[in-house]
Amino acid sequence: MIRTIVFDLGGVYFKAGTAIAVQRIYGLVKAPKEAVDEVFQAFPRKEGWLYGKGKLSEEEFWRRAVEKLGIDPKLVPELKEIWHSSYEPIEGMRDLVRELRKRYRVIAFSGNVRERFEYLDRKYGLRGEFDDFVLSFEVGFHKDEREFYEALLSRIGCKPEECVFIDDKPEFLEIAKSFGIRTIQFKGLEQLRADLRGLGIKI
Repeated sequence: MIRTIVFDLGGVYFKAGTAIAVQRIYGLVKAPKEAVDEVFQAFPRKEGWLYGKGKLSEEEFWRRAVEKLGIDPKLVPELKEIWHSSYEPIEGMRDLVRELRKRYRVIAFSGNVRERFEYLDRKYGLRGEFDDFVLSFEVGFHKDEREFYEALLSRIGCKPEECVFIDDKPEFLEIAKSFGIRTIQFKGLEQLRADLRGLGIKI
């Protein structure tokens, strides 16, 4: 029996904000696209990955971004706003989470950076929409690391088979499956509702 439902944020609850943001940033900086991706995407051991793990402060991250991308420091506030504001809720997702919370514990499990999470909380009241959060910048691991899933299981306090994890990235679902966690790949809201019902979850 499912007791806990775990949602990814970017790409499931919100639109894939970083992917949207970098498309806009390409046109604002002269650096190669590959360099922009390395800074903002969660590529292992690159700037965005380290920032999301809490290994770089906000100041250090942007200092490296300015240096690596050769940008004017005065552009940083605009880039920051683009990166944060590109995360917009997927229509209907908040209502689904609220429905699920009537019967299940609903957790947000996210590779995220502290400042963006706080921005989204201020704008959308995010902390009030989930029962708990397991966040990369707090636990020091990303979704490509097994320790992150161990932290999740420790936090939710239920058996892996009593948990379903929803993510848009199949590579992360495969790691979750290796722990015995049930998984759903998110492709759209109606598909997600159908797949949840298929697991016996009441909506």
